[in-house]
Amino acid sequence: MRRSGLWLALGCAAALAGARASAADQTNELARVRGEVGYAVPASAATTRPLAGRIDLSEDARAVTGFRAAARLTLPDSSTVEIGDKTDVRLDAFRGAAAAHGIALQHGALRFTIHHPAGAASNYVFKTPTTQIAVRGTLAYLVSGPNGDQLYCVDCAPGDVTANAGPDTVRVESGQTLNVRRIGGRAFDSAIVANASVNNPAIDQFLHGFSPFGRAASEGSDPTGSDSGR
Repeated sequence: MRRSGLWLALGCAAALAGARASAADQTNELARVRGEVGYAVPASAATTRPLAGRIDLSEDARAVTGFRAAARLTLPDSSTVEIGDKTDVRLDAFRGAAAAHGIALQHGALRFTIHHPAGAASNYVFKTPTTQIAVRGTLAYLVSGPNGDQLYCVDCAPGDVTANAGPDTVRVESGQTLNVRRIGGRAFDSAIVANASVNNPAIDQFLHGFSPFGRAASEGSDPTGSDSGR
């Protein structure tokens, strides 16, 4: 009996250790791609630390990029979020919500590739100061600035992207762009249009990079006023 009890105790201890190790593995890797990249832990920290290579971050962290800089965030399920220049983004823990991860874009531009999960629930929520976007398996761009937000869907299956912007709740699919206009710090209205053949500089920086003069390859305009990619 004592030996059985000992083996049971050892088994429970091993299972607990495994669970802790599994939880510890659920980290997010932030990697510098180019330029000045900083991070802060916790996200509310007053100052950021420079990042030279890569670092594992929890779900209470912040990443900031400078002029012509770029970074890449790799999430526990190998989904990726590319961070454009002049961008401020934070990882929030959405405890008690359907999403396993929350990513808050304060301003700037992101390109995200989210793997499609099993089941019906969205596995990520992207937030801006005025818009909340529930995302499943998706390839899209998100830009946020003082004038509003723009979500540009490249590969968004029906039902995989739901956005709440002020009083509006809309679904965005492949080939569509959601523009949210912000007035007085609040979402004023939103509209879904077809993806433009020439994108704004905030998006084009991920596609074409920067010209030798520091401007994005695109000569288009960013309706959000984010200044990312210029």
